[in-house]
Parts: sequence; C-alpha cells; structure tokens
Amino acid sequence: MLRIAVPNKGSLSEPASQLLVEAGYRQRRDSRELVLPDPDNEVEFFFLRPRDIAVYVGSGTVDVGITGRDLLLDSGVEAVEHRPLGFARST
Repeated sequence: MLRIAVPNKGSLSEPASQLLVEAGYRQRRDSRELVLPDPDNEVEFFFLRPRDIAVYVGSGTVDVGITGRDLLLDSGVEAVEHRPLGFARST
C-alpha cells in the first residue's frame, strides 16, 4: 500500500486535498482524522504538519508527500521533488 503524506493545515492543505479528491481518492470527513486508508486505491493518507512531511519522506516512513519546496530545502533531508504542483506559492 502506498503511503502519502498530506498537509493537515496551512496554505497547502486545501489545494492538496482538492487535488486528491479530483483524482478520485477518498476524502477525510473529519479534520481530526490523521490517517485515512483508501483500500480501493491501495493508498493510505497521513495528515501531517507541512514542516514534518519532508522528514517523514526522507526517513522512509511515508513513500511520498505533498509539501512546499521551501520546507523540503529547510529540512535538509534527501528527498526528490518530482513535480511542482503550482499552488500555494511562497515568497
């Protein structure tokens, strides 16, 4: 099962959740849900603080995550940016 980290708050949260819903994944019903299994798509979503996502990806705790490039660079972990998503730009 693929493990995906999604921002639980901040400017990335809503656009990331909307992107996943539009792609056909389950949507969490309660903002307090921290883990959302989607067995139909063989995915498990983890709702984490945006600052922690790169660390979880870098350590292998999750397979992929949606976070800001600035947070990835600040974390200092070895993770690969696969694609800019084009929302919640930082200055």
